[in-house]
Amino acid sequence: MYFSSLIRRLFFTVFILAVAANLSGIVNAEENASEKIIEVIGTGAIQGGNVAKARDRAIKNSLVSAVEFAVADFLPLESMIQNFEALNKIFYDNSSEFVEYYKVLTELKSGRTYRVLVQATVTTSVIEQQLISAGIKVCKKNMPDILFFISEQNLGDILPRYWWTEDLAVVKGYSEIAMSDGMIRNGFFLIDQKSLIKNEEFEAVKYKPDLGNQEAVRLGDSLHADVVIVGKAKADRAPNTMGGDTKSFKGTVLARALRTDTGEEIASTTQTAVSVNQDDITGGRDALLNAGYLAGNDLASQIAIIWQKEVKKSLSTLEIIVEGTGHLSSFVIFRSVLNEIPEVVTAQTSEMKADEATIIVNFQGNAKEFADALMLKNFESFGINIYEISQDHLRVRLLTGPLFRVE
Repeated sequence: MYFSSLIRRLFFTVFILAVAANLSGIVNAEENASEKIIEVIGTGAIQGGNVAKARDRAIKNSLVSAVEFAVADFLPLESMIQNFEALNKIFYDNSSEFVEYYKVLTELKSGRTYRVLVQATVTTSVIEQQLISAGIKVCKKNMPDILFFISEQNLGDILPRYWWTEDLAVVKGYSEIAMSDGMIRNGFFLIDQKSLIKNEEFEAVKYKPDLGNQEAVRLGDSLHADVVIVGKAKADRAPNTMGGDTKSFKGTVLARALRTDTGEEIASTTQTAVSVNQDDITGGRDALLNAGYLAGNDLASQIAIIWQKEVKKSLSTLEIIVEGTGHLSSFVIFRSVLNEIPEVVTAQTSEMKADEATIIVNFQGNAKEFADALMLKNFESFGINIYEISQDHLRVRLLTGPLFRVE
C-alpha cells in the first residue's frame, strides 16, 4: 500500500510539467453554479498486454473519483458513511452520467499500470437533485473551508514562489498540490484560488512570501475562509549519492493552521521526505510532493479533531415522538421536511408502532429552537401539534382529516 501511494505521489512529477504548459488555460476555466471542474488521477492495470483497455479503465476510475469529490462537497463524512451503499448505487456505478465533459491532460504507462490525469466537468446540479430524490440531506459539511498560503522553493528557484504575488498568478506549489489532496480525501473543502479577486489586503503582502499570522488571517477572512494554512516548503540536496549520477533530495514543509474568526493557531506540522533522482529539479519536486502529502494528512487529522469537538458542543440529540403515523403519506412528508431544516444534521427513525413513530434527530441547537423551526414549516395537506417539549424530546401529533383545520 505504501509503495503504491509513493508511486502515485511520484507520478505527480511526470504530469506537472504538462499541467504547467497548459496552466493558464486550466486556471482560468469558468465554472458556473451547476458545474465543478475537477482534476483527478485514474489508474488501470495492464492485463495481457492490453494497454488500450487499461487506459479506458484508468479514465473510468478517474471519473468515479471526480464524482466522488463532487458528492463529498454536499455531504458531511458521517452522512457519506451512513449512505455509502446508496451513494455507490446512484453515483459511483454510473459516474459517466454526472460528467458533462472530460479531457485527458496527460498519461503514462508505468510498468503494469497505466495512469491518466483527467480534467472533468461534473454537473453538480444533477448530483444535488439525485441526493434530494434519494432522501439524503444535502448540507454544508461540518468541516471548515480551507485556504492555503504556502510559499515554495525548489532547486533552481532563486526566490520562493507563491500565488499571492503582484499579478495573483495562481500557480500551486508541488507541496500544496499534495497537501490539498490529503485535505480533500479527509473531507475538507478548499477555496479555489483561481476565483479570487485582488483587493487592498493583497497590496500589503504581495512581496512577502512568508506571511505573519495576522496578515494571513485578514486575507483569509476577506476571502471567506474558516481556516488558513500558512507555511513554506523547500527542497535541498541530501548527502547520499549512488554511482555518481543518482542523488538524494530532501523536501521540508513547515505549516500552521489558523482560525480566521479568532486568529488562534489550531494545528501545526513539520514534515520531511527524501527522494532519489538523477535530475535536481525533478528530485526536488518528488521530495516536495512527498513531504506535502505527509503534511496534508497530519494537518487534516489535527483540524478534524478540533472542529468536530466544536460541532458536538452545540449538537443536541432529540427524541421526537410522532403520533398519527397511521396516515403513512403524512408521516413520509413530515420525515422528509425534517431534513429541510438547515440545523438538522441527521434524522433517523428508530421505532415504528401502529400509530406512532420515534425519530432521533441530531440538531444544532436545543429542543425549543427545533420546535420553533418545525412550526415554521408548511405541510400543506396536514398540520402538526407540538404539545410537549422537554430538554431532549418532543411529542408531535400529525393533524389530518377533520383535525386539520384553522380555528
